Amino acid sequence: MFKRVLFLGAAALAMTATSTIAADASRLRFMVPAQASYTGESLGADPATTEALGTNIQYVHSSGLGIGFHYTDSFKMTYPDGGYLDFQTASFIDFSYLFGGELTGQIVVGTLIGHGDTESGGLSGETSTSPVEEKSGTAFGLNVGYEYSFPFGKYEALLGYRSESLTLDSTDVSRTLILVGLGKTF
Repeated sequence: MFKRVLFLGAAALAMTATSTIAADASRLRFMVPAQASYTGESLGADPATTEALGTNIQYVHSSGLGIGFHYTDSFKMTYPDGGYLDFQTASFIDFSYLFGGELTGQIVVGTLIGHGDTESGGLSGETSTSPVEEKSGTAFGLNVGYEYSFPFGKYEALLGYRSESLTLDSTDVSRTLILVGLGKTF
């Protein structure tokens, strides 16, 4: 009997704590990469430039639990000699927890669900495309948001950090992204 009362009391306390620190409204968030960096296995020289194109879409329920989809269309590294390496089309499914109200914090974890080919090229203009047969990966992110109230609704300014660790055909790829975006609170 004591164990039941203890369990029910702990469950009630946990539900109360969750409802007070969780976000009080549902949110739809859209973010894009603003900056990218590569920190994985050395693939020759360090890249002179690194750029990423993609989108990050998230739905966060008023309980604070969220689900999202992160899609990187291109993660391209250009080398000083004019060559490049492009990891194309990585897709992640993300799960998150959001806390706060006007100023929010969000913890995101994700897993790789798909990856496209790898393309490389040189200064002479030749390119080669290599299919990726074996792929696995995880992601971790931290996002912050600040909510603004307008006469036509509440919106958020978003800033995020995302770290992705991938294994593509026995090549370890680690990359980080700085994300910016907007959210709608409803």
